[in-house]
Amino acid sequence: MTIRSGAAPVLLLAVSLGLLGVSPARAGTVADRHAAWRGCLHRAFTLQAALTARPRAAEASLHACQDREAAYLSALSASPLVDGDDVARVRPALLQRARGWLLTGGTRPL
Repeated sequence: MTIRSGAAPVLLLAVSLGLLGVSPARAGTVADRHAAWRGCLHRAFTLQAALTARPRAAEASLHACQDREAAYLSALSASPLVDGDDVARVRPALLQRARGWLLTGGTRPL
């Protein structure tokens, strides 16, 4: 599946919000995996920020939570609207958004 370059921001927003046309039964799985990833990031960052600089703590948190990130992205790629290539294409922007979320104290939705 290919997407237009102008559609990438919309896809990123959809990935971030988990709104990818997933069936109601799978929506819980996507939402649960997103919540697990977000929770892992928050816990890891809280611990790492006490030990090191915040930017380094954010990077360490992203690394520590790669398994939960992979589970979340896998659930998203099962959507009928996107495939693994689409998810891989927006992953860098999603990680950048997660870094920002951690560094701003998680005050906006991830």
